[in-house]
Amino acid sequence: MLQGVFLLALENANNIMKGFLSALFKKLEERKVIYCVLRNYERLPEWVNNDVDIWVGSRDWVKFYETIKELADTLNYTLNYTPRLTVKGEGDYFLIKEKNNRISIIHLDCWAFLHWKGICFVDESIFDKHLAWNKKGFYIPSPGIESAVNLLKDLLYHGKLKYKYKEEIKKYSRMDAKIFLKSIRKPFGNKTANFILEMAKEGSWETLEKRSNMLRLILILKSLSKPLSQSRKWFNYFRAQFSRYFIKPHGLFIVLIGPDGSGKTTIAKMLLKSDTAKKLFQKKMYFHGHFPFLPELKRIASFFKRKKHLANPVENASNFTKPFGVFRSMIYPIYYGLNYFLGHIFIWKERARAGLILFDRYFYDYLIQKQFINCPRWLLYTIGKIIPKPDAIIYLKNNPETIHNRKQELTIEEIERQSKICQNIANSFQNSIVIETSGSPEKVVEKIQKIVINRMKEKQKIEKL
Repeated sequence: MLQGVFLLALENANNIMKGFLSALFKKLEERKVIYCVLRNYERLPEWVNNDVDIWVGSRDWVKFYETIKELADTLNYTLNYTPRLTVKGEGDYFLIKEKNNRISIIHLDCWAFLHWKGICFVDESIFDKHLAWNKKGFYIPSPGIESAVNLLKDLLYHGKLKYKYKEEIKKYSRMDAKIFLKSIRKPFGNKTANFILEMAKEGSWETLEKRSNMLRLILILKSLSKPLSQSRKWFNYFRAQFSRYFIKPHGLFIVLIGPDGSGKTTIAKMLLKSDTAKKLFQKKMYFHGHFPFLPELKRIASFFKRKKHLANPVENASNFTKPFGVFRSMIYPIYYGLNYFLGHIFIWKERARAGLILFDRYFYDYLIQKQFINCPRWLLYTIGKIIPKPDAIIYLKNNPETIHNRKQELTIEEIERQSKICQNIANSFQNSIVIETSGSPEKVVEKIQKIVINRMKEKQKIEKL
């Protein structure tokens, strides 16, 4: 039953996306915008995986942006635009539409310059002369350009090639060797370009991956032959990086709270698999209890033959029902509080990289769990002020009897006590949201997806051209 509902929802979402993309490609053709879908276009516009990679000629970026904005207004989409690097209009477009309580998200990843660290690795000046018309109504690059882009994008950024592109790279580099070579000769030089082409035609992926650092160095040295234009690109690149890390990070840090048995772990895992998480975030990171920076206390305790008694009580809360003594109840939040504090750098970095960081237990559990009743509240509040602050704290609320039926390790009275504390936490933080979980887990995840989208709208204001 649930699988049928899911497939129907997926079909409806794909129909909505097909309508928008078909209209977009038609408008771009009418307005003579020079563009192409770079890769993964085989099932467009009927089906989109995570995003649509589009290259647009730099002279048409304003026109491209205005076309998307006009379509979003006409078709009742919410448009969130995240500028990236060098040209107004280049960046990530998130088009969001809610219909019949279903959320449809289209992510357009749009490029004016295909670059690594601000250095172009293919020559875009040849793109408009080597575009092909796809029978489904949009432009794609010639096989040689597509092969070069698929090879170098992953090789330069990650030092490895994605398996799914290897056969296509090999096939297209052989089929269109002249254009492949032409597209990379300018950024790499003739000798290195020929080497890359020969390795691609042979499928010598290991050799290319081993020499990825050498290729990066050659790219840097070649870029210095045009110091003025490259300096301008570096300036724009570092300006964009500064904005991402210090002014407008685009990731989200979310914490789920609730009594034991409220479904935090189940909901967290479902959220990570949702269409919203896949399309809005480049990376998704899930933590249960705390960051993995410091060793578990139980490992330290194992040297003293006390491993069983120093398991992490926040991760294994249902196994502890009696309050700890004052000293022991202070050791855990102090030690793991340091672990949370060290998470500042991680959270800062992943927010800047448009990542989703999700906790289904966080430091606030030391306020909730019964074994820490004897821990001085001032200590917990003090540590709470110096640890990373979530963008949203979501309290999963349900009546104690329902929670008890799901998970019977705790009494109804204990669940009631924990629920009151969770409500107090929600009342104390401005960025807290209470969600009733009396419905199905799917309904709860839908509500959280809407919260995520609203937080993204707050972060990613549409930039006017």
